[in-house]
Amino acid sequence: MTRKDIIRFDSQLDLTIPSDEILSKKRGYYVYYNIPNKLTHTLMIHHHTCGHCKYGTGKIKNALKGRNGAWIGPCHSKEAMVLIIQDIFGTTPEICTCCV
Repeated sequence: MTRKDIIRFDSQLDLTIPSDEILSKKRGYYVYYNIPNKLTHTLMIHHHTCGHCKYGTGKIKNALKGRNGAWIGPCHSKEAMVLIIQDIFGTTPEICTCCV
């Protein structure tokens, strides 16, 4: 699914349908914490519609969740996510260029 597809899908959520209501609660900003690459890769903030993030599920379909890392989120704003990441990891995350 491309970012354009995800945005279209997101805009068509019907909050009277229970599964759509649950998915709507996953809207927001996420950071992927990649454990093997934590020293060489900068933490990035992604929007839920980003092709890398996809509501915090990631772009690799058959990935073993939690094996190499984890999605942190959702958070209601980029600013709040920056504060959380600074507090937990002591570093300032970057914004994904796909999400700008």
